[in-house]
Parts: sequence; structure tokens; C-alpha cells
Amino acid sequence: MHKFYPLTIINSNAQPNAIIWTLDVPEELAEEFTFIPGQHLTFKAEVNGEELRRSYSICSSQRRKGQLDVLIKTVDDGRFSNAALSQFPVGSQIMVMPPSGHFVVEPAEGKDYVAFAAGSGITPVMGMIYAVLEQTKTARFTLFYGNSKTSDVLLHDEIAHLKDLFGSRFSVHYFLSRQKVDMPLYQGRFDAEKVSVLVRQMLNGVAIDGFYVCGPGAMIDTVCEALKDLGIAPELIHNERFLSDGQEISVADKTIKEDAGVTVTIDGANHEFNLLAGTQATLLESAEQAGVELPYSCKAGVCATCRCKLVEGDVKMINNYSLEEWETKAGYILSCQAVPRSSTIHISFDE
Repeated sequence: MHKFYPLTIINSNAQPNAIIWTLDVPEELAEEFTFIPGQHLTFKAEVNGEELRRSYSICSSQRRKGQLDVLIKTVDDGRFSNAALSQFPVGSQIMVMPPSGHFVVEPAEGKDYVAFAAGSGITPVMGMIYAVLEQTKTARFTLFYGNSKTSDVLLHDEIAHLKDLFGSRFSVHYFLSRQKVDMPLYQGRFDAEKVSVLVRQMLNGVAIDGFYVCGPGAMIDTVCEALKDLGIAPELIHNERFLSDGQEISVADKTIKEDAGVTVTIDGANHEFNLLAGTQATLLESAEQAGVELPYSCKAGVCATCRCKLVEGDVKMINNYSLEEWETKAGYILSCQAVPRSSTIHISFDE
């Protein structure tokens, strides 16, 4: 479940400041790479002598058997994204972990879904849109999509195609922050006032079954708080943050306060190691030092690839940008952000 597998890049499609990889999934791995719309893949590659891991969301339809699309946004200082353009031509193989993530939708007939996306935040949402429209006959999807300019809009052709096919059930609204538009409502970034207008006017009287918010952290905070202020139940609001390739979030205060014995359950096996008080390490880092390989990608509390369940003991979570409230209440933690705070710790990646 937590292994990496070699997949072949069979197509590469340019997007505005981005690239879409199409990966071939051989029949013997079809079950391993079955995904829920909204999930992501974690990639591992050696670039200039350094092992890099990055997570990218699946943006393709579940109807396409044996192929998965991921969109990689390129940035000037992005070590992985720049390598994706120059070092991995069509025909190359790359190591990929099976789909993971809990920012997902499971479509149902007669339901209404809404997404607020900004920039490359459209990527996981795209998978959700495909699923809602293709797998139901009556469910509806409304997309509010923000970008700087029209030339920056990612997956524009794919969105337009779905609009042509499912126009009565798919509503799309574009917002631009650095290009003048005719209607003031569609000018600028999402803020509390704009969200309020959209919900009260465009969604008035519609019982929304799920709000999905994805983009930069500040945008997510603004939209989610605005939705809550409008009286929308927190359990209907879902979000996923992303880090730009090369962006880092600092992890501080990692001191282990007392000696601890740690048990890690993964893929049906238990691994045990001891930690010494005064050590500066998270559970993920401690496991790596003990030779126990655990799943991870961003190491910043954003992607949730390292999500596991705290079976026994107590930990301190430094950052959490990916787990929802129900997950933390159920005992789930991020091993890349968890520091032991008891003498016995047991975490499981199998629950």
C-alpha cells in the first residue's frame, strides 16, 4: 500500500506555466492505483543527486482505464517541477506511490456540490467535477475559479469541454485579479464580501451538500471563514492546501521531552525503536533514523501523505494544514509534524 512503483510517462501536455503528465498504469497495478476523485500521487525521483518527493493531484476522469493525469505547476526555483520539464521526457519511468488523500468527493444523485479554486488548486477539483458529472445523471457542480489572468487559467479546455457536455448541471464562474473584467463581481481575489455575494445570490435557496476549497493558504482561510460566518455547517466545508515546488514551512520546537518507546505498524508489520529525551525530531524523522521507511512527501503538514493513527500515547502536533476536525478527533495525526509527549507511542498506517 505504501510502496513506490515505476510508472511510464506516456504523454506530456503543456499548460500555462505547467505540464500535464499522463502515466500508464499496467493492468497488474490497476487495483493499487484505483483512486477516489480528489486524491493525489506522491512521486519520488533523484534530481541532481538528491532524492525529492512531491505530491500532485490526479486531474483525470475515472472513466479512463489504465491512465492517470497529474498537473505539475512549474516555478522558477522548483527543483522537481523544472526537472519534470527537462529530465523526464515521454517514455521515462518515475517512481509513484498509489493514490492517497482525504480531500475527496463520492458523488450521489440529486446532490449539489460547490468548489472555490485558485490557480493550481483546480487540479484535485477537476477530478471531482469529472466524477460528479460523469457518474450521476442529476447531481450538479458549481465552480468558482480564480486566476491572475485568462492566460493563466489551467485546464481551460477540459473545463470548457465538460461545460459543453453537461451545461445544465455544470456552472463555471471565472475570477481574475490582474486583468480587467466587465463585471465587478468577477474582478479580484476571493474575499469575505465576494464569497457572501456568491452564496447569497448565486446559491440562494440551494441546499449544498459539500463545499470544496483548494488553493494557497490565505485564500483557503478567507473562503472557509466566510462560509462559516454565513452559517454553513463546518462538516460541509472541506479544504486542501498546497505548497509550490520549492516552498517550505519551517518546523520548530521538535524537542522530545522524555525517553520513549515507539511502535510503528505499517503494511501489517510492527517496527519498534527507542527515542532519547532531548532529541530534536518528529516521529517521521525518528523512524527514518531508525531505518523504518514511512510514507511522506512535503514534510510540512500539508499533503497528508504521512497521515497515521495514534493508537497509544500522546504527541504534540506542530503544524496541521491537511487533517480535518473529524480526523484529529478520531486520533489521526501527521507523523511529519508529531513529536512524542509520552513514554510509549504506537502509531499505525494501516487504519
